[in-house]
Amino acid sequence: MTELIFLEGVSGIGKSTMARMLADELTAAGCRVRAYLEFDFTNPIDFYCTAYLTAGEYRNLCERFPDERDALRKYAVPAGEVRLVRYFDEDTPLFAPVLLAELRNKEFCYHPAHLVSMDEYTEAYRYVWTDFAESIDDTFDFLLFDGSLLHHPINDMMRNYHITGEQAVPHVRTLLESLGGRKRRIFYLETADIAAQLTRAHADRGQNPPSAEDIAFWETRHKNDRIVLEHIAEDIRIYDVSAGNWDSVREQIRTFLL
Repeated sequence: MTELIFLEGVSGIGKSTMARMLADELTAAGCRVRAYLEFDFTNPIDFYCTAYLTAGEYRNLCERFPDERDALRKYAVPAGEVRLVRYFDEDTPLFAPVLLAELRNKEFCYHPAHLVSMDEYTEAYRYVWTDFAESIDDTFDFLLFDGSLLHHPINDMMRNYHITGEQAVPHVRTLLESLGGRKRRIFYLETADIAAQLTRAHADRGQNPPSAEDIAFWETRHKNDRIVLEHIAEDIRIYDVSAGNWDSVREQIRTFLL
């Protein structure tokens, strides 16, 4: 049966690199693995550049843009009566400019112009995660998710809804409950010095150094993550990667999974 692996941690901690290397090593060991890295628009349970449309709004767009109706259907993810429509594949737009602008105006997660309620946000995720869990066909031994359980949802909730760690717990619990009895493991990477970690990550990416505001946000993020982890009854393993033991941590995770 397919196991779900969630790799979590603050920005720049190395989640994507860890997921990529673990996927390669597990594959080399004979496992069937699929890794969903950050910004992978095929990720079935995570969203970026995604519009939130009511049933009426979705029908209206299909009627007004008949030439793009097939694309709307292709990239729409059902969430009850709501449709979540992905409109970018990394940097590649999936629709013509006029429709793309309308979809951007209905952005679901990242700095939305029209914020849905917290209940609607969680309910849409619940539908999507439930459908995902029910559709797994056990083709793979492992599905690895880069930041899909805590990282992106808690970012959205902090920036858009200004939640505390305690307020994030019900949403994360809903996600996990939606998976039913599906086996899953959570690996959380952390560091004792978030400011130093962010500075290194920004330099590696060719970005400007993080601002004091950036550092404060991610320090709060880490505290909120820890609160959530303390309140969910799951198989969680937390690793401190601040002592130059990143490769050792990866080996521990790989050995544990095998």
